[in-house]
Amino acid sequence: MSSIPPFNAFEQPAPYRRIEGFMGEETVTRLLAHTVAREKDFQLTGVHGREGGKINPEIRISRVLRDFGDLKGEMQTRFTTVIDLTIKELGMSAIDLEHLELEIVAHGDGAFYGKHIDTMTEYPDAKSDRALTAVYYFHRLPKGFSGGELRLHSIAETEEGKHFIDIAPARDSLVLFPSWAPHEVRPISCPSGDFLDSRFAINCWYHNRRKTA
Repeated sequence: MSSIPPFNAFEQPAPYRRIEGFMGEETVTRLLAHTVAREKDFQLTGVHGREGGKINPEIRISRVLRDFGDLKGEMQTRFTTVIDLTIKELGMSAIDLEHLELEIVAHGDGAFYGKHIDTMTEYPDAKSDRALTAVYYFHRLPKGFSGGELRLHSIAETEEGKHFIDIAPARDSLVLFPSWAPHEVRPISCPSGDFLDSRFAINCWYHNRRKTA
């Protein structure tokens, strides 16, 4: 008689929540207009670190903008509204929100981000820690790129190896998952090389206030 192996959460990809039609087409249009108007202000994206991190093309290739202009307040409000239900659905501990960390990231041809976790920020004197990660996608139509899936990995390996799930970067969708979850951005192909054909996303990190003694 065969037995069913015990369930091990660490052998499964992290839980996630996906929301379709999160912002709406009017907001997508405004985000694209802001992003294209600020193309020259996008900088190469680093890896960890207080000042944007070190540039390492073997780990990460993309460009980033942290200035949302007049859209900042609206973005903060939109992302804040989903916290409570997301925490409940993912089975996470409550977040004592200290602040939101927001950025726009452009992934063009050949861009990617290797496997990592978002809690590795190297801010030992910070007043908060990343607890929940959200990624919002808003590319133009028709889509000018392929690839760029968000891959969520399991923490532990099984006899068959590590498990993962790929989530397509669908326009106007939001994906949320715990910041401790190992994940990556799969390589992007953008044949035109046109900035407007990039895989655009807003990364949002919900910071949980650190408890003081």
